[in-house]
Amino acid sequence: MYKVVLVDDENRITRGLSHIIAWEKLNCTVVGTAYNGETGLRLVEDTQPDIVITDINMPYMNGLEMIEVLKARSSPIKFIILSGYNDFQYAQKGIRLGIKNFILKPVNEQELEESIQLITFEIENERLNRELLLQSQLQNQKKATISEQGLIHHIKNYIELHYMENISLNSIAEHFFINPSYLSQLFKKKTKDTFLNYLTDVRIEKSKKLLLETDLKVYEISDRVGYKDAKYFSKIFEKKTLIKPSDYKSGQV
Repeated sequence: MYKVVLVDDENRITRGLSHIIAWEKLNCTVVGTAYNGETGLRLVEDTQPDIVITDINMPYMNGLEMIEVLKARSSPIKFIILSGYNDFQYAQKGIRLGIKNFILKPVNEQELEESIQLITFEIENERLNRELLLQSQLQNQKKATISEQGLIHHIKNYIELHYMENISLNSIAEHFFINPSYLSQLFKKKTKDTFLNYLTDVRIEKSKKLLLETDLKVYEISDRVGYKDAKYFSKIFEKKTLIKPSDYKSGQV
């Protein structure tokens, strides 16, 4: 149901509108009435209506001043203005405020109902568009996430095939046509690990297998897993495993 607030300083009008309009048929409900712009503002804050039907000429604060305040707050409320024949200058200001719905007094029941129907149709369209936009954003985010995961998967496969080469963050970024800084951030985001640490772990695991399953010397294994400096390889191996490569090879684990 769409919530409606009625604002008019003539009690007979608000009372009459409350009873003569088939609100339920229009999928609407009147949630409150006010008799000037000031009380109208407070009522709007309390009830958060979808539609406000308001007179122009009222004491303390007129209808247009009330609308101006609500518009300044970026309120999504739709307005219907009830105006007399002498309110033309006010109607011009209403148009400048983006009001499209004016009903001349005395209010014609059918005209008001048609105006309310148009507004509820407009509100429904806006809600639908927001929903479609949200779904589109979510789908795009999902696609981006899948794309990012796919990229990381390809990079891991590339490391698995080329760990023995002189590869680096920059060389892989160039291979996949992406920015090195972006790759570094994305890799950390998706794997919870840095690129360099991941590459090092892969190389150390490969070296463990070679140390245990082959007769290759430590310096030969170092070269085979991508380290040209055997001393540096031994230092990294010991840091990761807490044991020297030679001791690991001889079974002193």
